[in-house]
Amino acid sequence: MLSQLVGRATVTVDDLMAVASESAHILEYSAQLEAREAELTRTAGALREANAKLMQLSIQKDAFLSQISHELRTPMASVSAFSEILTEGDLPPEKVTRFGRIIHDEAKRLTRLLDDLLDLSVLENGAVQLNLGLASLQGMLDTALTVAQQTRPERSFLILRDLANEAIHLRTDADRLTQVFINLISNARKYCDAATPELRIAVRQRAGRVTIDFIDNGKGIPKESQSLIFEKFARLTDANRAGGAGLGLAICREIMTNLGGSVAYLPGKGGAAFRLTVPLRLELRAGETGRG
Repeated sequence: MLSQLVGRATVTVDDLMAVASESAHILEYSAQLEAREAELTRTAGALREANAKLMQLSIQKDAFLSQISHELRTPMASVSAFSEILTEGDLPPEKVTRFGRIIHDEAKRLTRLLDDLLDLSVLENGAVQLNLGLASLQGMLDTALTVAQQTRPERSFLILRDLANEAIHLRTDADRLTQVFINLISNARKYCDAATPELRIAVRQRAGRVTIDFIDNGKGIPKESQSLIFEKFARLTDANRAGGAGLGLAICREIMTNLGGSVAYLPGKGGAAFRLTVPLRLELRAGETGRG
């Protein structure tokens, strides 16, 4: 339209309106192109971030498989070696006792690893059967704290609780939720590097849901590891936290999902901090059982 007007002696109002309309269409199309360009830029950034995480997970997966192989071979090698020694006979009673204890401990370690792998597989496939019933939150925490004392029992570890807020009864699978509590408390006892280690357990109830925070006073988890700690292939970059097969938090995540809740890491709390969110009343799904 603009080119058609060049060289004409007179320009009518209709001509001007047509030029204005064409200009508006051009501006609108330009704005659309800018919006699409911005969207493509955001998408490209998201894809780069996702690709970087996938590459990290691929590396973590390889490390995980290597670690699992090591975790399986080590106890099996011990069991095989000491069993062979015992079959040779002519050993003093104290050596028979000591070697038998080693075989027993290594067999237990192997069983725990296999149990974790099977447990995670069942949880991920949605095949877990929940046993729902009313359970005392305070009672579950008491049980978890007692069991977790077996982790580094030589350490003096201060536990800070608000017992009044723990006076809640949940309709949930008490065994599974307690399993998550034990894992988080055991991790705190194992990894908190404070000179005087302590763990604060804070409970809040709101809008039919309960949050339970577990916050220790150590250094916490490195920022570069925080987005991967719940992945079953995760290996932490902090050497002090890199032991074990790396299945505990992955199992916790799957349990909380099955319980209608969630588990998350809370950065910026001064130490390792985890938040569990669980419904006050979890309803039965098809095929599940309940106790009340």
